[in-house]
Amino acid sequence: MTRREFLRHYGIASSAITLSPFFLERFTKLSAATANLTRVYQVKNGDCFQNAAQLWQMLDGPAKYISPTDVVVIKGNAQWPNQGYTHTGCIKGVIDNILAIPGFSGEILICDNIQGGGSSGATGFDATTANRTNNWPDMNWNQLAASYQTSGKPVATVQWQNDTTWRTPSLPLPSWSVWNPANGPGWSRYFLSYSGRNTYLSYPVFQSPLTSGRMIDMKNGVWENGGYTGRNVKAIFMPTLNNHGTGAEDYAGVSSAIKSSFGATEIYHGSPYNDDYVWNSYYSIHSSSFTQSCAQCAGALVGNYLNNLYAPVWYITAAMYSGWYSRTSPTGAAATNTILACQNPVSLDYISCLDVISPYASWLNPANNNNTRNQMLGCSGQGIGTMDPQSIEVITYDFNNPTASRLDVDRKIRDFKAGNATEQDVKDIIGLYMESD
Repeated sequence: MTRREFLRHYGIASSAITLSPFFLERFTKLSAATANLTRVYQVKNGDCFQNAAQLWQMLDGPAKYISPTDVVVIKGNAQWPNQGYTHTGCIKGVIDNILAIPGFSGEILICDNIQGGGSSGATGFDATTANRTNNWPDMNWNQLAASYQTSGKPVATVQWQNDTTWRTPSLPLPSWSVWNPANGPGWSRYFLSYSGRNTYLSYPVFQSPLTSGRMIDMKNGVWENGGYTGRNVKAIFMPTLNNHGTGAEDYAGVSSAIKSSFGATEIYHGSPYNDDYVWNSYYSIHSSSFTQSCAQCAGALVGNYLNNLYAPVWYITAAMYSGWYSRTSPTGAAATNTILACQNPVSLDYISCLDVISPYASWLNPANNNNTRNQMLGCSGQGIGTMDPQSIEVITYDFNNPTASRLDVDRKIRDFKAGNATEQDVKDIIGLYMESD
């Protein structure tokens, strides 16, 4: 249903708008009726800071999801250079809005585990100028955090490190081996059997670089002075949008929101280096899917991760550039100038691939029978998100063609009811909403 059809269907005409209580209540109910749809938010054609600010506005601001005392972990993708690591300017845009929460006294930590891979000077943490093509040229992640600290802002980076201490799981599976923060940094592990393979998933417990003695437990919150404080840890996953292969689809398909969970785990390489990533006969999240060349397995294990370990409050895909050819080739990326957000990775990846990257790389179109789609099917099969276009509402703001969404109208009506907007403000936003189908 187009915008005009939506309003006409319910007898609302912009030329005859009177903001009676009947009208306000009716429109509010109509907007609420779409709440059962999975919403993907998309902002495009601004710079990274404009896109991030507009995105937060569409989400009703970060304070709706983050309390002033929370520790916020922004989990990016750091392992690869150029468009292969999460756009630093997008991260800055997200952080600036969080720091603007009134009375914010928490911490913001930019994190990832590059799994023993990557090259010095070519990761998100330390990328040299030469390795920032198709990214923000001004700074890498470490430099960004340092600039905030110089200004007295509580922002730091943490490169999660694999834990080389093996802990035998309890049987039968599934079972937990929970790390005690009193023992310093470590990993809590969840052992399960998937697709006939003993597999382990994990999340880090790590020292805050900003507050001495403060341990960050991604599942259970902040630990200090011998116990959990009740202070929350909120994760925002900020993936890239890239082809996981080179010039064509490989076993995984796209590398974006679903696959970003791989960097939230430990993937033990063995000693000496073991390409299978098998440790004490247990497969990591990577090897459990990679050695079977099984994209659906990769997605299903991420679904298990989100159901049993923890889930972020938002996924925000930084697609200022999309590596349609590969994650690293500077000439194989398009300037797509887009940021997208969703509270689940399946619907987010579906829209990101369909609308943003597949016009450049048809092999990543999730409407086709391919590994990109299979990765999403595996995750949605665990009850995560949806790939049904009829169940997804895409809320878009385009700086090249500014329009208003149904949610913008609903937000302005709420402001009007609260005394923070005039009747003309409401009429103006409805008029803008009706201007475009």
